[in-house]
Amino acid sequence: MQVSYGKGGGDDKRLAVQRKRRRVRAAVVVLVTIAIFAAWLELRLGGSTSVTDFDDVVTLLAALAAACLCLRTGLDRGATARRFWLLLAAACGAWTLAEAIWAVYDIVLRVAVPIPSWADVGYLSAIPLVVAALLSHPAMSVERKWRGRSAFDGILVATALFFLSWSFVLGPLWRHTDLTSLGGVVAVAYPFGDVIMVFLVVGVLRDVASGDRFAMGCVLGGLVAMAGADSTYTYLTEVGRYATGNIIDTGWVIGYLGLALGAFCSSGAERTERARVAAPAGLRSMVVNFLPTLLALSVLTIEVAVGRKLYRSDWFIAMALVVLSLARQFLMLLEQIGPVRPTKPSAAEEVPG
Repeated sequence: MQVSYGKGGGDDKRLAVQRKRRRVRAAVVVLVTIAIFAAWLELRLGGSTSVTDFDDVVTLLAALAAACLCLRTGLDRGATARRFWLLLAAACGAWTLAEAIWAVYDIVLRVAVPIPSWADVGYLSAIPLVVAALLSHPAMSVERKWRGRSAFDGILVATALFFLSWSFVLGPLWRHTDLTSLGGVVAVAYPFGDVIMVFLVVGVLRDVASGDRFAMGCVLGGLVAMAGADSTYTYLTEVGRYATGNIIDTGWVIGYLGLALGAFCSSGAERTERARVAAPAGLRSMVVNFLPTLLALSVLTIEVAVGRKLYRSDWFIAMALVVLSLARQFLMLLEQIGPVRPTKPSAAEEVPG
């Protein structure tokens, strides 16, 4: 039987094509903007002052665009997705305020931004708002029968990410930073907050439904880019090698524009995710679960091979990661075996008395 879609089906197809074209155009604009920004910083066009002004203005506008688009998307969504987008808009608003304060130091006062500064209040206050947004996302809610494994997987991924961050950023900072000063506390707060944020990003990626996957990929990719820029900034600041106009500032522009692009391209399909999310399965789930663990164990192997000094904290986190990995495999084995239940014989197999 041939199905006729009629006028309504044609309109839906036309709207889908128009939406796809809008996404492509918006993505091209974002990519071109990022490329121009990175090239300007790398080539130092116009001299040091011009690079600083250009960096601050573009970063501020990118954060403002993300805040406005997330707010517009949140006001246009149902109750399920509204909380996620509005909290994300609040976080982008905090980042916008922080970027504005930073620009005042650089452009208006022409002084080096102190550490800590009032801008840090905006940057750090955005982290709990992002955490709250990710926790409220429909993909973080799974069926009751899968909550135990989801929580266990989350602990495993968090341990792997924490080991990676501790090896490259947190550990050196913790051992060499004066935590009795406010500046030291602020310096350590950034990478710790980034670890929590990236962990929740991984959780959403593991369980996100197929609807609006492109939009969520832009949002989550933007958050990861910002976390990477934060950690790199913290390291460069500690060794005295950071100044506005550094190429790592591209990470924040990628992050803000990623959030803006995700909000712009969102179609509202995430409204139905809560009802559709089920067991975390498939290739995406396996990659998201095992890739951080594989990277962490690979880093540990390389560190041992090259003779790098490992502290007790490094060994403790590494052993916890190995134990959790083995425990997860044992749990999966038990689930596959399952209880043996006797089956009732069929009528043909029953022997008459």
